[in-house]
Amino acid sequence: MAAGDVFGCLGLAGIATSVMLWSRMRAPLGADEGYLWYGVQQWLKGRMPHRDFRSYEPGRYLWSGGFARVFGDGLLALRASTHLFFACALVAALVMLRRAGIDWWTVGCAAVGLTVLSHPQHKQFEHGAMLLSWTANLALWMHPSAWTLGAAAATVGLSLFLGFNLFLYFGAALLLTLVVAAAIGLVALEPQTLSALVAGALLGLFPFACMACVPGFARNFHRRRVATVLARGESNLALPLPWPWREAPRQLRSLDPAHRRAFGWVFLAMMALPLVALVAAVLDPARYAMLVPAAALALFVSHHAASRADPPHITQALGPVCLLSIQLCAQPAAAFVLVALALWLVWPLQPAVQRHRNPDAFVRRLAGGWSIDDSRAEAALLDHLGHLSAGRQGAWLFAAPAFPAVYARMGVDAPVYDIFPLYPASRQAQCDMIDGIVRAQARVALVSDGPVDGRDDLRFSQTHPQVWAYLREHFTVDVGAPPGARILVRTECQPSDGSTVEMIEAAPRRLPVRSVDE
Repeated sequence: MAAGDVFGCLGLAGIATSVMLWSRMRAPLGADEGYLWYGVQQWLKGRMPHRDFRSYEPGRYLWSGGFARVFGDGLLALRASTHLFFACALVAALVMLRRAGIDWWTVGCAAVGLTVLSHPQHKQFEHGAMLLSWTANLALWMHPSAWTLGAAAATVGLSLFLGFNLFLYFGAALLLTLVVAAAIGLVALEPQTLSALVAGALLGLFPFACMACVPGFARNFHRRRVATVLARGESNLALPLPWPWREAPRQLRSLDPAHRRAFGWVFLAMMALPLVALVAAVLDPARYAMLVPAAALALFVSHHAASRADPPHITQALGPVCLLSIQLCAQPAAAFVLVALALWLVWPLQPAVQRHRNPDAFVRRLAGGWSIDDSRAEAALLDHLGHLSAGRQGAWLFAAPAFPAVYARMGVDAPVYDIFPLYPASRQAQCDMIDGIVRAQARVALVSDGPVDGRDDLRFSQTHPQVWAYLREHFTVDVGAPPGARILVRTECQPSDGSTVEMIEAAPRRLPVRSVDE
C-alpha cells in the first residue's frame, strides 16, 4: 500500500474523531464515565483494578492512566485519551478498507459513520477494539498465513486486557471466521495453523497474565466476571427487546416516535443481517466471501445490544454492522445514505443536542479542572456535598448505588470495594461493605432508593438490605439537602468493639435478602 493511502486514512480519522471530541468535551458526566474516571484516579495512586476496587479490565487504566501521567488526571485528559484510542483503531480499519479496494469517497463515509456511531464517548475502548478485531480478521481473510493468523489470535488475547466480554465476542468471531474459511477452502486447519493460533493467543494474553500474577487480582476477577455472572444468570441488567412489531419499550420512550421505530428496525437488522451475510458467503463465496469477518463479528457483538437493549448499548454494537454495510454497498452514493441514516439515528442522543433543546435544565460546573454541563439537580447535589466536605479528609463519603462519578469529581476514595452496587449482594458482600464504611469512619452517605429500570426489586434497600438497615440505624437524613437522592449524616460514633457481623445481626431487618448466593 502506498504511503499516501496511510496518510490519507490518518487525516480522515484525525478529522472525524477531533470533531466528535469537540462536540462532546462539555457533555455531562454520567455514572459509567465516572466509573472509568475513578478507576484511572485509583490506578495513579498505585491501586490495582479488580483487586482493590471494582473496575473494568486493567488495559483501559493502563492506557488512560499513562495519558494522565503526562497531561493530568482531569476529565478532559480522560476524554481525549479514550478518543485517541478509537482514532488509532479507526486508522487501522480505514487502511484495511483501502486494501480491500474500497474507493476514497466510501472510505471517507466509513470514517464519518463509524465515528458518529462511537456513542457514548466513554465506550471508545469497545468501539476501537471492535475495529481492531475486524481489521485483524479481514487481514487474515485476505492474506491467510501463519503471521496473519497469529496476529488475529493475538488481537483476541489482548482484548481480555480491555474487556472480558470483548474477549468472548472476538474469540467466537475468529473461530467462526476460521470455520467458514476452512469450509470454502481458504484456510487448511493443519498443525502449523493451530500452532500459529496458539502462539498468537499466548502473546496477546501476556499482559493479562502479568496482571494475574498480582496477588488477589485473579481471585477477584474470577469472582466478579465469571462466578457472579453465572450465578446471576445475566451479564447486564436486562431490558425488553425493542422488536419493531411490538410497542416501544420503556427505554425508548424518551425518543420521538420516528426514532423509536428506527431503533426497533436497527435492532432487528443487527440480529438478521450478519446471518444473511454468512449464508450468502457460504453459498456464493466468489461474491460475498469478503463479508465473513464483519458478519462473524457482528453476529456475536449483537449480544451486547441484546443484554441491555437501550440506545447506548445498541449503538455500541453497530460498528461491525456499519462495516458490513459499507462492504455490501461499496458505492459512494449508498455509503453517503448510510452515513446520513447513522447521523440521524444518534442525533437525539448527543449531549449538545439535548442541551440545545432544553438549555434551562443545565448549568456549567467544573469537573476535574474542566467546565461541563451539569443538570441543575446534580449541580445542587454536588454543591451541598461540597459544603459537607469542608475539613473532612479520607474516605468520608459513601455513595450508592449509581454515584461513582461523585467519588471521581470530589477526589474522594470510596470506603468500599463496590462503587457501583446495582446488583443483589450476598450476605458476605454486604458485611464487607459495612466493614469498609466503619473502618473508614465515613461521615456522609449519598444513597438513592429509587427503582432501577422501574424495578422495585432493584432498589438499594432490596439489593443491600443489611447495608440499608445499618445506614438507617446510624445515620440521619440531612434536612438541608436538595431534593433527589438522600444525603445522610452520621449521628453517633461506632462501637470500637464488636464486629461488623454483630452490628448486622443487631440491625433491624425490615426487608428480605435477595442474594445471588441463595
